[in-house]
Amino acid sequence: MFDFLTHYIFMPFVLLALVIFIHETGHFLMARYFGIPTPVFSVGFGREIWGFTDKKGTRWKLSVFPFGGYVSMDVSAQEHPLYQRACVAAAGPLANIIFAFLLLFSVSEIMGTPKNPGLVVSVNLKGGAYEAGILPQDEIVTLDGAPLPDDIEKLKDVVTAVKGTHVVAEILRQGKTTTIRIPVKAMDRKGDFGEDYKQKMLGVVFAGSNLKLSAINRVDGVDTEGNISRTREELVRHIGKNIVINFGKDKNNREDFYTYIDKELNKGLLESGSKTYSFLVLWDQGMQKFAPVSTGQSVLKSLDFIRQVCNKTLGSIYQILVGRKDVHEMGGVVSISNMTGEVTEKVNRNGPYYVFRLIAILSVSIGFINLFPFPMLDGGHLMFHAIEAIRGKPPSLKLKAYIYAIGIMSIIVFSLAINYYDILEIVKGR
Repeated sequence: MFDFLTHYIFMPFVLLALVIFIHETGHFLMARYFGIPTPVFSVGFGREIWGFTDKKGTRWKLSVFPFGGYVSMDVSAQEHPLYQRACVAAAGPLANIIFAFLLLFSVSEIMGTPKNPGLVVSVNLKGGAYEAGILPQDEIVTLDGAPLPDDIEKLKDVVTAVKGTHVVAEILRQGKTTTIRIPVKAMDRKGDFGEDYKQKMLGVVFAGSNLKLSAINRVDGVDTEGNISRTREELVRHIGKNIVINFGKDKNNREDFYTYIDKELNKGLLESGSKTYSFLVLWDQGMQKFAPVSTGQSVLKSLDFIRQVCNKTLGSIYQILVGRKDVHEMGGVVSISNMTGEVTEKVNRNGPYYVFRLIAILSVSIGFINLFPFPMLDGGHLMFHAIEAIRGKPPSLKLKAYIYAIGIMSIIVFSLAINYYDILEIVKGR
């Protein structure tokens, strides 16, 4: 119970409070820079527990509900030039993105990047690897004579660069080395915005993470979608064997994989108190190592990570608006709690690497979404400032009131829809 409260209740609040605090600090520092009065900087909401007033008149306080925080600004701030008020509005999201970059860069410089072995844990039935006879638990040592890259994510580039129809792989199977020609197939994939495209692939899943039971739809031909207990029973029944499982939470990306259910790694399926009770463990994450990267690579990897988070966030919202994705796939507070709990549980095995990446994802997402031109968000304030710049005067208070009312209702409905599906999935045991 203590572990559950720590990982799934306390840590989500701490991480969200941190990224919101960074956000508000951005607003505060920019306001201070322009001399805009900031009467209050609160860590948390509600009644003040402890605080002090600095020489510039800002009341720094710790409030009873330590979830995020806020900076209040004097109404006289409206007397400041438009560009200053726009800079203050933009400073919060910018602080989140800068913080995420510095965090990712520092982690990359200090820890490096995960170096996962070329261990195959699943083989896609539609891929060339299955056709060539690659099996779960095979380890791919080289491709066309070259060792696999330290950063397994770069394998996509290696496969994409293959000019012929096959690639020669040296594999290690049960202690013996053999050579196999694997057909490189262009497989159907979905982009961040739901678009269809073809990607050259081997059709294997390498060791790197484990699989949530809620993402498994069929086990050896038995439909288990939405029934975690049935999924667990079927997996236990086939433990120690190679079987076909269908997984993928997104209904548009579900495929069949030939997978080995390791007996030793999946003892947790039989123990309700185990941390892996709700997972199919595909490999021992304690074996993961890290490879060093150059400073230049750290910069590029950090920037690319931020780009990916923004792109996926924008893509998810776009797909919901055009009907390609259900609103519950966005995930709400409950999903954030689950995700945070699962990641923080890895700390004992893999260090803080994944926790730092999760903080970066939350920080970029909050910063990026806040730039949307929607009332109550910083982007909404920037929108009003833009209208003021065009018209030469701010929008009327009546127009602002209507826009804010519509915006607040939209946000409430959207938030309720997201969290309703979160809670519904838990109630149904998904």
